[in-house]
Amino acid sequence: MLKCSGCGSIKLRHREWCSEDCDEKGRITPRTRYYPPAIFRPHPRWFFDLMLEVSLDEGNIHDLLAEIYVALRNDQRALAAMGIRALLEKVMVEKVGDHSTFSANLKAFETEGYVSRIQRERLETILEAGHAAMHRLYKPSKEDLITLVDIAESIVESIYIHHSKVEQLKKGIPPRVPKSKG
Repeated sequence: MLKCSGCGSIKLRHREWCSEDCDEKGRITPRTRYYPPAIFRPHPRWFFDLMLEVSLDEGNIHDLLAEIYVALRNDQRALAAMGIRALLEKVMVEKVGDHSTFSANLKAFETEGYVSRIQRERLETILEAGHAAMHRLYKPSKEDLITLVDIAESIVESIYIHHSKVEQLKKGIPPRVPKSKG
């Protein structure tokens, strides 16, 4: 057990090794895990605002995102990629309806203005990573996972959080004063 001198919290360090787990020089490489695990990525600052912005019908958007962060904290990279795919599919279906295929849903998402053509192309790659994690044993690297999460967070924030903030902003902007013709 380790005790953090700064905050007083206690962590358990578990080290294990197996004679078959060796590096390129044949040396045994122990594996160390900490419980609770280190935070891989904190929730975005708008995470709790999402609960207020998402309607009851769409409520599990927040829950899916919360589960993705649990997968990230526990180094479940394939599971996080699958969760991101599910999250994005849920967002698309909630906003544009179910068009039977990912491709059709994504096209409708673009057509209705939720994303630009460039964002749609990026989302195709993100969704494909989720498919690969599900069907082809793909386990994204930490760097690739950061990209997946960055884009998913950006889409969720743009669709749910920015909408109400822009509406508030509109209310506070003074109207233009017409120029007099004199």
